[in-house]
Amino acid sequence: MIKLIQNELIKIFKRKSIYFLFLISIIAVIIYNYKNPDQNPVLGFDTSDYNIEAIENTLDKIPNNTEHYIMQKVSIELYKVYNSFEEGSWQRYALKEETTEMVINDVNTNYNLDIKKYLENIIKHELNSRYEISEETYNISKTKYNEYLQALNSNDWKEFVRLKIRNLKELKDVSQDELNIEIEYYNLRLENNINFGYNILNQYLRNYKSNSYLILAMKTYENESQAFINENINRYKANMSLCKYAIENNINYDISNNDNLITDNKIDARISFIRTFEHFDIIMVIIIIYISTTIVTEETNKGTIKGLLTKPHKRSTILLSKILACIITTIIAMVIVLITQFIVGGVIFGFDSYKLDYIGYNFNNEQVFTMNLFIYNILVGISKLPMYIIMILFCIFIGVVSNHTSMSMIVTLIIFLISDTVLKEWSKVETLSLITRYFITNNWDFSIYLFGGISNISGVTLISSIFIYIVYMIILLALSIYKFKKKEINNVP
Repeated sequence: MIKLIQNELIKIFKRKSIYFLFLISIIAVIIYNYKNPDQNPVLGFDTSDYNIEAIENTLDKIPNNTEHYIMQKVSIELYKVYNSFEEGSWQRYALKEETTEMVINDVNTNYNLDIKKYLENIIKHELNSRYEISEETYNISKTKYNEYLQALNSNDWKEFVRLKIRNLKELKDVSQDELNIEIEYYNLRLENNINFGYNILNQYLRNYKSNSYLILAMKTYENESQAFINENINRYKANMSLCKYAIENNINYDISNNDNLITDNKIDARISFIRTFEHFDIIMVIIIIYISTTIVTEETNKGTIKGLLTKPHKRSTILLSKILACIITTIIAMVIVLITQFIVGGVIFGFDSYKLDYIGYNFNNEQVFTMNLFIYNILVGISKLPMYIIMILFCIFIGVVSNHTSMSMIVTLIIFLISDTVLKEWSKVETLSLITRYFITNNWDFSIYLFGGISNISGVTLISSIFIYIVYMIILLALSIYKFKKKEINNVP
């Protein structure tokens, strides 16, 4: 068997086309890194003056008994306070938050806009009694608004945050879940000494809050399967934990893995290296399809397989040696892609970030952990290998049955692309998942189960995936061997 595998590997690596594919893969890695689509544009955060005069000029055209007029008046007063502070000051960043609404489905996220609400109450009461703002509400709003102004003018951002927490706790008849998110957000800012601004830590803070709201939003979904909802909730929890870890450990670089945790994220070599097998799955698939379809069909079509079949080897042994040679070649290709990404990423983004560890989230114990980058990629590669093996078996089976190289390639590629797009979307629907959960394409990627991860398809678990995978593998292997044994090749028995 070992001799047969060696011979098959020699045949594979004697082809010039395999080196052409490797070269194309290297070029693709270089281009992808150079044009990296995961690189978010660095937009910054505008803290320039508001044009108050332009807003004031529109007031004359708006009836003063309308809600629109009130909100314009509120904006003018807030912008006057905003403009009174220096550009880039923490006060301007804090007041920006007071005028920025976060829209997430039907979840109310506007509890942080209390300064705006107090000012609205004041203006409504002073402008028109029809708004039914009581004297008590007016006085409370005026007191709290002035307290905020005092904190802003005294340049005490911590006192400003304490006021936010205290006023949030005093709110009544509101959703406690949403309120807790806001209170925790300000507590994290206070406890970790994070002043208002647009630095990395502030982005982690905002991302922590937005993922908290996304978890609440997932509970309002009605048309998605429960597995899809649970998987997304798990992902948002992981993002929250990673953000909190970065905040508490004062990490001033992007620790993004699969999701960009930083809005203005600057892709480094570490992030690109972590995402190697995520980015270059299609490269691996093309290499696998080419190798496994040609390993039988080319020899059959050219007649060179006759010499092999006349030797004292069982046909099943010959086919198994070809399958194992394809698997070994796939592993070599994975190593080449990984090394290429390491070098290319280092050259383009700098090698310094490779000193950092992979920072991940373990869904089993709900803890953040660190791991060597190479060990992480090895684990991902091992968990991806079963998917590639099934592709090899499928291509060889199609090749044995049809002898058509191009048909084997096209069919396998179509199946992969459909499973990676259309089938994934269909599987989110509960009723359709009753069928699609048994498809091999929804069970062959074991990387989703790393560190306790779960599938977003109802009924698909690690145990069920292992079982379904073994069944498909046995069926494909058995059918390939059976058809290869029965295959007639120019009177060769």
